[in-house]
Amino acid sequence: MFGKPADSGNGKFAPSRPAAADAARIEGGGLVHVIVTSLDPVTFFLFVNDKYIPQMEVDSLEVNIEVGSDDQPNTLVRASLIRFVKSVTGEQTTQYTNLFPATIEIVALGRRILITAENADSLDNLFVSLGIRTDGTTNDLSGLQSLNVMITNVLVEANLRWEVGQVENILPH
Repeated sequence: MFGKPADSGNGKFAPSRPAAADAARIEGGGLVHVIVTSLDPVTFFLFVNDKYIPQMEVDSLEVNIEVGSDDQPNTLVRASLIRFVKSVTGEQTTQYTNLFPATIEIVALGRRILITAENADSLDNLFVSLGIRTDGTTNDLSGLQSLNVMITNVLVEANLRWEVGQVENILPH
């Protein structure tokens, strides 16, 4: 019954579950959202673990996934954010941040790319999906050879290559 602890049938209660507020925490590399609202000029909003990062502080956000093959055995699963920060002397420097492990969601031009990677450089627990249907489900990808996403102040680009060699732009201009 709703609101009552589950009874295991022998008079003992099921183990308690964590508080909802604790279960809702963002852990690890966390959650990255990019929302592109215009291509001319390029305008986007970037949030890393619910913290807004102004576009003028962003040099680039890049996602590169390359699935190894017989002739190219190395697997690459990387996501990075390069941003401008002020050093202690007041000078502007660049800061490089690895984003995986994380979930990265990119929404642009009426399209959606969702990438979850538990570990950098590992295909284990790597999930890539595109779009979102009216029932909330996504198009989970299989047969992917590579995925490359680049977002800068002048460029928004995403393309993928299937195992069969076909290359497609996800974000047509």
